Amino acid sequence: MRTRSLIPLVGLAGALALSGCSAVTSTTNTAADITESAVHGLSASSRQSTDASVTEPDTPRHRQTVAFVDTQRPQLAREAARGGGEHVDALAGLLGESDHAAFGRWLQAHYDHIFTGSGDAEAVVARLAARRG
Repeated sequence: MRTRSLIPLVGLAGALALSGCSAVTSTTNTAADITESAVHGLSASSRQSTDASVTEPDTPRHRQTVAFVDTQRPQLAREAARGGGEHVDALAGLLGESDHAAFGRWLQAHYDHIFTGSGDAEAVVARLAARRG
């Protein structure tokens, strides 16, 4: 008799376990959709500002570059001194540099000029633009 009363409980436990898995899958899919949308938005924004000059302050590309240098300056300077890294690659992308490795080597060679003096992000971007011109 006892075995019969356990069968419905086992079935209920199995159903609850399966519904929990579908909730996790649903949440994971939603998170993936949000991430995909955000990446798509960034890609579209990057494509729209690809032709914008970094030297002109009113362009989206200039504002993005200044914001990046402002928020990532310590890491960027450290990687620039080494001649490459994730932050240097990101900066190369913002500046429209196709050869990130060559840009890293250039940045390393010009480190003293680019990263000394005013620590202001606007000044760093202006020095980058003047040197890369």
